[in-house]
Amino acid sequence: MTSFKYYVGASIDGFIADSAGETRWLEPFGDAQGALPGFQKFFDEVGAIVIGGQTYLWLVKQLTALERPWPYAGKPVWVFTHHELPSTPGADLTFVRGDIDLWSHDIARSAGQQDVWILGGAQLAGRFLTAGVLDELQLLTVPVVLGSGVSVFDTKTPADFTLINRTAHENGVLEDRYRIAAP
Repeated sequence: MTSFKYYVGASIDGFIADSAGETRWLEPFGDAQGALPGFQKFFDEVGAIVIGGQTYLWLVKQLTALERPWPYAGKPVWVFTHHELPSTPGADLTFVRGDIDLWSHDIARSAGQQDVWILGGAQLAGRFLTAGVLDELQLLTVPVVLGSGVSVFDTKTPADFTLINRTAHENGVLEDRYRIAAP
C-alpha cells in the first residue's frame, strides 16, 4: 500500500532551513553526494515525489549553480504551485493547483506500489498534514542550533505522532520515524 512520507533533515531546534532559506548547514552530515544517513534506502522505496513551487524553484537554482542534472529522473514529480513555473530537462513533472484531496489519489496511483515522498517545503508538508493525507514523518535531526528559520511544518493544525523507530548514526544524526495519527 502506498504511504505518503515526509523525509526531512532539521536542526535540533526544529528548522529545515536557516532564515535565508539555505540548507548548507546540513552538508557536514551527508555522504559524498550530500545525502543524509538512510536516504538511499528511503529513496529506493519512493515511487513518486511531491514538492512545493518555492522548493522546486530553489532546487532548480541549486542544480543550475552546481551544473548537476535533475536528481529524480525516472520518478514522477508533482509540483504544487500557484504560478507558472519552468520545466526541467530530464524531469517527469506535473504542475498542479488546488487542495491536496483533489490530487492525492492521482499522486498515489503514479507511485505504483511504492511510497510518495513529500519533499517539502514546510508549507506543503503542513497542507498534507492538515488534509490528513500524510502517513509518516522521517525526521533526521542534526546536532546544530540555527536559532531561526523555516520550521519542519508550517501549519496551525495539531497532530499526534507515534515513534516507530529511532536510529542514532555515528555522525550525530538522529533518525526518527513517526506514524501520524488520523485526524
